[in-house]
Amino acid sequence: MSAPIDYRHVPMPEAAAEKELLELLEALSRQGILRFLTALIGALPDAGLIVARGLNSQESRHAVQNIVTLLRTLGHVPAQDFSRFMEAVSVATQGVERETETPHDGISDPPGITGVYRLLQDDALWRALGPLLGGLKTFGESLAQGAPSKAPPPREPLL
Repeated sequence: MSAPIDYRHVPMPEAAAEKELLELLEALSRQGILRFLTALIGALPDAGLIVARGLNSQESRHAVQNIVTLLRTLGHVPAQDFSRFMEAVSVATQGVERETETPHDGISDPPGITGVYRLLQDDALWRALGPLLGGLKTFGESLAQGAPSKAPPPREPLL
């Protein structure tokens, strides 16, 4: 037989809990979240009706299908590849931010005809652009094949 467990409940001091609750309410109020939630709850029947009508359109169904397809696709990507991809997106975004934040001083002017010719001869650039161009080509070919079949309409309207 096992021995009984000696457990003693130590209640949290009420003053600390009240202080935390007051800090939470103050932060929600400062950010305007309480005002938003109050207005949303007051308009809940109307807001629900607007959302339901918005979801009952062909465009909304296509958007939901696209989101589901994206999530399924992302679910098949191994975690290490996804983290590498997100790191690359982050680095690229930071590079774009640096380029747009610094004023142009004339040094980074367009390369001209000879500079463009050198860029066209850059093998590393073409190796990097090759998969992107191949994906765009496949995307264009699938668009050229015609519109996909329409999703069947719902059996009954949402409203």
